[in-house]
Amino acid sequence: MKKLFLILIILTSVGFSQNFNLNINLKDGSTVTFSIDDIQKIEFGNLTAIEDGDKLHQFVQTFKLLQNYPNPFNPSTTIVYQLPKTSAVNVSVFDINGKLVKEILSKTQIEGSHEVVWDGTSQNGNRVASGIYIYAVKSGESILSKQMILIK
Repeated sequence: MKKLFLILIILTSVGFSQNFNLNINLKDGSTVTFSIDDIQKIEFGNLTAIEDGDKLHQFVQTFKLLQNYPNPFNPSTTIVYQLPKTSAVNVSVFDINGKLVKEILSKTQIEGSHEVVWDGTSQNGNRVASGIYIYAVKSGESILSKQMILIK
């Protein structure tokens, strides 16, 4: 990322015909300064290649439900989950007695990481009381749940 940033700085300065210097901080603590006009070519060595870029999207291998954040929360919290494959997903919030408070999401989603925000309201839009709530994410036949705390 730093290398890309340096290249963008160089290209931008050439495009607008302005004079800039490139300062390079060395490991020994010294600094070397070059005028951008004097630089003809920049090469980088010891680069790491990715052999199979097509497999990068397959990072999610199992259905996971992460802890909401922030927790405790007021007035809203984010629920993050990961899907290994495209599936029908349902995200719901229940009170400590198991009564449905709100269905946040019900739709088909593609594989990968997803998040939803619960605003601390019930299905009819009323603010819920402080307390412990359970959020559950159903993906296909699997259901995962965790607890969260709303503090007012």
